[in-house]
Amino acid sequence: MKVNSILRDQHGLITREQARTALRPGQIRYRVDSGEWVEPHPGVYRHSAIKPTWESRLLAAVLSTDGVASHRCAAALWNLELYRRPPVELTVPEERRARRNAVRIHGSTQWDRIDRTVRRGIPCTGIERTVLDCGAVAGSRTVERLAESAIRQRLTTWPELVLCLERHSRSGRNGCGNLRVVVERRINDATVPLSDFSRVVVNLLEDAGLPPAELEYPILDDDGNLVLQVDLAWPSLKKCWELDGLAFHFAREAVERDRRKRNRAKALGWNMQEILWSMYADEPHELVRLARNFLTPDSS
Repeated sequence: MKVNSILRDQHGLITREQARTALRPGQIRYRVDSGEWVEPHPGVYRHSAIKPTWESRLLAAVLSTDGVASHRCAAALWNLELYRRPPVELTVPEERRARRNAVRIHGSTQWDRIDRTVRRGIPCTGIERTVLDCGAVAGSRTVERLAESAIRQRLTTWPELVLCLERHSRSGRNGCGNLRVVVERRINDATVPLSDFSRVVVNLLEDAGLPPAELEYPILDDDGNLVLQVDLAWPSLKKCWELDGLAFHFAREAVERDRRKRNRAKALGWNMQEILWSMYADEPHELVRLARNFLTPDSS
């Protein structure tokens, strides 16, 4: 394989072994001595003309250790919410675990169960293993949001996450505890909200001690026909919230259609409030106060 093809396919990187198959030792030495190639990690070269990126920094560490991107880095590669460009984090077999500058390395005694795959040209853990591993570095609520993000994207399912938990469960295994908390909590409620915005708002209200909301609740007319599926609902009070996130209905046609549905729900006696992302992001305490007043039984 030609050097340029390798560099193109590997974010501007080439391993020493790959270089030796395409170049003579003197040619490699010249590129390094002249500064054309730099060595970000032992045994891995990057072409100096190619600007380093988050992906190239991650892949350089992976190639140098013969490991896989994992935990928060794998979550970012799978395009899950919460993580976009986290610090470099990877997993290697326990016996090969070693220190590396600016790299967090996890040693695994279950290397045979990493479900190795490739995302954006970078070897990483499989989706279920990624969600489970994140439980070793984050709490159960974060794991729940990651699991819901994966399910929304049809990357996995609750049953597949349960099977992953069963395959990896053993006393003291990092990550299993938080994923177990999530699947046990969700065993009777597999509903996944259409956006992460709904989950963080539900968590905010729950922390404030407010009555639990039902997610993705269907409002029906007198004939049983669906009028509108609302983000959060308190059916006994006939009250609901619609959450308008950052990407809310850019198309005018969709806005008008949604407004008509909301008006029909209001005509059926539903008290509805529309909540913007900025209300949560800028003044969460005010949002809690709004919810508390809204959920007072005699409020309208």
